Amino acid sequence: MLSKLSITVFVAIFFIKVSAQSFEKKLDELDEFEENVSQNENQNKHRQISSDSHELLDSLPESQSKSTIDKLNKINNAVEWYMKYFPVPYVSFSSETNLLFGVSKYNAFTLNKGDKSDSITQPSSINAFGYFTLNNQQKIALESNLMFKNNKALWTMNFYLTNYPLQYYGVGNNTKTEDKRTLITSDWQISTSYLFKTWRKWYIGPSFDFYDYYKVELDEGEQTLPSDSVNLHNNMGNQGALGIKVQMEGRDNRLNAKSGLYFEAGYHIFRKAIGSEFKYNYFHGDIRYYITPFRKITIATQLKTESKQGDVPVQSLAFLGGDYSMRGTYFGRYRDKVSLLTELELRFPVYWIFGGAIFNSIGQVAPSYSELSFKNFHYNYGLGLRVKVDSKNNVNLRFDYAISSDQRFFIINFAEAF
Repeated sequence: MLSKLSITVFVAIFFIKVSAQSFEKKLDELDEFEENVSQNENQNKHRQISSDSHELLDSLPESQSKSTIDKLNKINNAVEWYMKYFPVPYVSFSSETNLLFGVSKYNAFTLNKGDKSDSITQPSSINAFGYFTLNNQQKIALESNLMFKNNKALWTMNFYLTNYPLQYYGVGNNTKTEDKRTLITSDWQISTSYLFKTWRKWYIGPSFDFYDYYKVELDEGEQTLPSDSVNLHNNMGNQGALGIKVQMEGRDNRLNAKSGLYFEAGYHIFRKAIGSEFKYNYFHGDIRYYITPFRKITIATQLKTESKQGDVPVQSLAFLGGDYSMRGTYFGRYRDKVSLLTELELRFPVYWIFGGAIFNSIGQVAPSYSELSFKNFHYNYGLGLRVKVDSKNNVNLRFDYAISSDQRFFIINFAEAF
């Protein structure tokens, strides 16, 4: 599996390197054309024209090129206006939910109180979504990530209200697809942290988590298996934790980085004194690095781990999969007390407001770090399309098609996966 990852990575980098010189030569010629167009269209300051769009426009008469640019930018402005003020509706279907109807709203902004001289404050974001199904299932979420003026402090808060099923395959790194069952959970959760800037780009501060699971059971008709390592009915109850987080924010843009380093580590303790009916310790680490060695082509990498030791409920174990990591794997497909994964993604412009991505990831879960093994990694890979919906803050609407050894998923979400 490691060899497949290496081949994918090196072939992609080799292709880019070989093509870079010819791209640079063409782009230098096309830059002169773009400068002439921008002099006539100063109001289009957020225009993002890729090398492909330059080649197309060069083949058109000057008047037709100007008309094409005007039409494209009118469409772009209309899309961004809609995304700024209105939610995005969506519909899906699965066997455990029947038809699903939902809306999603994402906004990025800067908390600088209109100070135009402030050019260093990183963007903040608020994400809200909700949906219901014909099987009488619901989920509501509110996620905020606020960076205060001059990057002095960072406040995150997430709230979830859930009555929703998850596919459950059991616990461990070698669960089988034929062991899939439906796990019903009803709960509400709140997580928050407030980090103070201490030195340069480093932040540190407290965090608090509280989860109330008042229903955790297999769907009617589902049977427990001998391989189940826990009694699911003993996992209901409260979980409360206090913790500390350390973060280094060195990215050029927190929502869509092109360069820089990001680091986060946290340690949380779940205890009865904090309102928890379960006693366990939780450690997590996340390292990301971004570089753009060729014009507008970004290489993004991530190394992420979680460790939960003690009396950990099955619904709170370390997971692989989802919309943001190991995208070809269902969220919770593999779960245990320890997880480790790494991802690599190439991001590049395609045309106008469209971009693309190629990604690859490997990961595994285990009862402890000592039981992780190179031969036990699961791998994912896939392709993505990006549509810019906020030029000011460089936010994309993300479409990803991801594949693993036994699953495939199509994902639609806002902002990059990492």
